[in-house]
Amino acid sequence: MTDKLNPEDNYDVILVIMQRQQITNILPILKDNQKVPSIIFVGNNMEGAAEYSKILNEDRILLGFGGVGGYRENQLVITAYLDQMSFYVGELDGKISDRLKKIEDILTNSGIEVKLSDNIDAWLKTHVSFISPLAMGSYAAKKHNTTLGRDIELLNLSIVGIRENIKALKELDIPILPKKFKTLSWIPKYILRRKLLNLLNSAYGKIALSGHARAAKNEMNRITKDFRDFIKDVKTDLSSNNKLYELSFA
Repeated sequence: MTDKLNPEDNYDVILVIMQRQQITNILPILKDNQKVPSIIFVGNNMEGAAEYSKILNEDRILLGFGGVGGYRENQLVITAYLDQMSFYVGELDGKISDRLKKIEDILTNSGIEVKLSDNIDAWLKTHVSFISPLAMGSYAAKKHNTTLGRDIELLNLSIVGIRENIKALKELDIPILPKKFKTLSWIPKYILRRKLLNLLNSAYGKIALSGHARAAKNEMNRITKDFRDFIKDVKTDLSSNNKLYELSFA
């Protein structure tokens, strides 16, 4: 890990792991370095490479996501992850390129489980569709001096918000990825509620979900606004998401 990049520094690949709204400031630094051929922007992202490609050559850009969450506390980084968590990475054009396979080898040799995506943009949009209502529900619950895992009314509203978002993506012909997320549309609500309650109230959930949401409110606000802008013209009813937004960010 490094906190600076010089124009002459040469690496196989750069992983940019920052909150979404922080990345703008480092794009000129990445541009000044022409030695590194591959830059993976890791994290929540609704806009794909649109902003990055205005400054960087598009052929240097990859998108990814790591299944780790947490927050800083007293100069410590508190993180949580599950054993089966994987690092997702993909090319902008969806090809499983030789470069992607080389990056897979590099990360795998570092002990990281890698999954190559043939549509990383859709994967990231699906993730935002899921995490945004939960984050908004968490902020709304905090205003009531409780947590989302203890407020069934807000959790039910968040579940409906997730389903609205999935339906909106389908209306826009965005694939739902990973495919298991398709179950969010039809799984009985009481089963999904029970699963989310178990997750939110677990040690992992308190760090990687609610803890991360508390520490990254600016990022969640940004990606929620980006998502709302992306789906603003759909015919899908978005009333639950609108209510969550009013309760959390308005």
